[in-house]
Order: sequence, then structure tokens, then C-alpha cells
Amino acid sequence: YESQKPVRVTIKPENIDCKPYDIYVHNPYIEKLIKNRYTYSDIKDVIEKTKSVRNIPVIKKDWGTFIEAASLTDAEQANNTNYNAIWLRDSLWGYLALNAEPSRQADAKAVLLTMWDYLSSPEQLKRMENVIKNPSILDDVDGQMKAVHIRFDSNSPEFEDVLENGQPQQWTHKQNDALGLFIDTVIAAIKNEQIQTKDWAEGKRMESLVKLVAYVQQVHFYKMPDSGMWEETSRINTSSIGMVTSGLENLFNFLYVSRDDNKNSNAFRAKFLESVKKHKYNKIINKINIETSVNSGYNVIQDQLILGGESPAYEKTDEHFRTADAALLSLIYPANLSRLSLSQKQKILNIVKELEGYYGIKRYENDNYQSANFWFNGIKTDTDNSSVQKRRENFLAGTEAQWFFDSWYGIAALKIFHETRDSLYFEEATKHLNRSLAQITGYHVFGADGKYVASLALPESYNFLKKDSITKEFPSPITPLNWAKASLTILLGNMMIDITKLDPANAND
Repeated sequence: YESQKPVRVTIKPENIDCKPYDIYVHNPYIEKLIKNRYTYSDIKDVIEKTKSVRNIPVIKKDWGTFIEAASLTDAEQANNTNYNAIWLRDSLWGYLALNAEPSRQADAKAVLLTMWDYLSSPEQLKRMENVIKNPSILDDVDGQMKAVHIRFDSNSPEFEDVLENGQPQQWTHKQNDALGLFIDTVIAAIKNEQIQTKDWAEGKRMESLVKLVAYVQQVHFYKMPDSGMWEETSRINTSSIGMVTSGLENLFNFLYVSRDDNKNSNAFRAKFLESVKKHKYNKIINKINIETSVNSGYNVIQDQLILGGESPAYEKTDEHFRTADAALLSLIYPANLSRLSLSQKQKILNIVKELEGYYGIKRYENDNYQSANFWFNGIKTDTDNSSVQKRRENFLAGTEAQWFFDSWYGIAALKIFHETRDSLYFEEATKHLNRSLAQITGYHVFGADGKYVASLALPESYNFLKKDSITKEFPSPITPLNWAKASLTILLGNMMIDITKLDPANAND
């Protein structure tokens, strides 16, 4: 640890209303880039000098273009953790980052269309149809496997599940947030004409989108327990409800409110409604029903934020009860919730602020995934009940993993800056940019499993090793994580744009 000990740096913001803060920088090269205040040129310099750190590799095969969850160089580690699999949510974040870079937009589109093909596979269409006919099957013992799946093996041309002992691995597939993000992302790509008529006119893509909308409608997503972003025991998650509400709201506006004369958009609207009629979903998908669902979604979001956060409607002694959760940031970004008020966004930042650690942001309090000594306790990273139980048994209080979410928090702070033009939120984004840069690994460093991790890379989180009274942080073996790369890329792009709004004199390029 001493050979890779981080450097403590005290940052003193220029704004006198902001307190100094410490960050712990893990790479000496990155330390030189960190500022207490950034100009346009400074951000441009950070973007250029972290280009390799943030590079999101895409894997191109005859049946699609893929972003693995983590670009692990250790094949054994990749196989043991299955972080070389494809997650729908992570891929969509990757798409958002790639699409923000002009030179990567072709890759971005290919990734998005591949995710659409995944949801259009015969198995996925059958799952949608079965749930639309009988939503109660999701309540079965194996209901998680009957839901629309959100993770698969890119080596399979048929988009098969990750296999374990030759069988589909049991997984918590009820993750409505990923489905809502997909709907939102596709509608945005159609509106900005990235996706053209030729992209959805043939094959099963239009059919799968219609059925996916019918699916979230039929399960009454606003009162459906799901496993959410962290793939856990099902609960009523504000973040999941928010993402589906956002997707349906933007679909509703596109279908019934938008007045653009774009030929591609008009063709899509006509084809979508024609497909609704063809599949006899008129009673599920119509103007009144979608609007009712959106209103219901907002009602739950508002009620749960008043109660305190993510899953606050349970008894405090119930394991499902939770207030502060980093997943709440999704309500600000990447969701596009037009009715989420400024005060609600500010409240979300304040709630998530409680989870800030020295090195990153916890998912939630008492999170036992990758807590201290995790990798030395023989615990798998899967969602199997035995693995979950072993995590609980070995949890050491106060040693929760601290994740890469500083960049995500910074994006959310900038969203509020857009609304208020209050420089305090820009300072907050700057702070979390600095914390995010500080997470980049040093050279030839050990991870929390005692093995080397990638140098100059973004880890999923910082984990801890604890013996007696001594606790030290190490990067998670899941390094580099492509979601972390995407989040930092999006933050840097937004910072560059917003510096010119805060102080045009800074835009000296």
C-alpha cells in the first residue's frame, strides 16, 4: 500500500462561499491536471490527456457492435466475474458518451441498434408477449427469469444469456430502469434523425419497441417492485419508476404533442401506431393510457421523494427500506423528466451527498457488495441467493465500496446549474470532477484482490482491505469499467460547454 499511497491534495475554491476540500489522488500524472478552477483551455487539456483513460472500446462482430461492462485484461478475472458480458444499461451509457464525440457517433449508433436487436430477439419478444398476457407471472419464484432480460453474452449470435454449467445463469433481470432508458434513448435518436426510417422499417425492431411499451404499461411500472440498478431483491425503486416515466413521457410527447414536420419522425409515428393496431395493443397503448401512466409515475416519484428517497415507503425495520441511494441521480440524468422541479433536483443532490466518502460515492449505506475483504472471502459477483447471503455474513460495517459516481454527481450538479445559473453548482461539479480524476489508478498497483489492476484506468469502485484496526483502500479488480469512462466523458463535455456560459471570457479557444 505504501508504494501506491495516494497523495492528499487540498483544493481551495475561488468562490468564498465554498469550503476547501481534500481529494486523494492516485496517479501523479493526473495530479498535474487538477485545478481549483478550470478555464476552457484547462478542460480541453484534461479531455486530451485523459483520452486513453476514457476510451470505450467497441467489439464488432457479424451480429452486432458491443460494449463489455469492463475491459478486463485478465481473462480469468473476466470469466470469474462475467464482467465481460453485455448489460443493456451500461451499453446505453456508453452510447450516450460515444454519441457526444463526433468521431465516435458511428460506433454509438451501431451500439444502440445492436441493443435494439437484442430486445428484438425471439426470446425477448416471447417474454414480452407472455408478460403482456399475464403480468402476474413476474411474481412467480422464477419471475426474474420471465422478465425482459437485461444482460447477455456477446459471443452468442442469438444474444443468449450468460451460461453457468451449460444453463442460463439465474439473474435479477427485473430492471425497469434499463428498459425506460432504452425507450428514452431510441426516441431521442429518432427525433435528432440519427436513426432513420431504414433502421426500423425492416426486421423486428418496431415490433419490439411497441411490445416493450406495452410491457411496461401492462405491469404498471409505477407500482411494480423491481431489482433496479443494483440488481437486488425487488422493491419499489424511485429510480426505476423515474426512468420509465421519462421514457413514456418523451414517447407521449413525440407521438401526440410534437408538431415537427420531419419526414423521418412522421413516418415513425405512423408506423408505430400502425404496429400498435396490428398487434392489438390499442387498449394498452393509447393517448389516455400513456398519459395516465406518466401521471401515475410522477405521483409516485413525488411521494417517495417527500418520504425521503429511493425506497422509503416501507417500515424502517424492513430490509427494503432505503432513503439515500446513488441511483436517485438518474432522475436528473439520464432521465428527461420535465415535471421534476428544481427543488426536487436539489433535494436529490442533498440526499446523495450523504453517501460521499473519501474516494468515491457509496451506492447506499450498509452496501455489502465489494465491502472490505470481499475478494478474499470466496464470494461470487453473481446475484445467486447463496452469494447474497455470504455477502451479508462477511459484511464489515463502514467499509462499503466507494464507486465512480462523482462524475455522475457532477453531471447532475451541472443540470441544476443550467436552471439556476448559480455558480455554486458549477463549483460543486468542479469538485466532483476533481474527485473523479483522483480515482484514476496509478502505475503498477494492486487491486483489492491482491492482483495487479490496469494502470491509468477508471475503476468501478475503491474497495477496502481491513485487518485489526487498519483499513486501506484499493481499486476494485473491476478496472477499467466502461460505465465509469462514459460518465466522466459526459461530465467533461458538459463542463466545456458550461464554462462558456458561466464566463464567456474563459472561452479563449
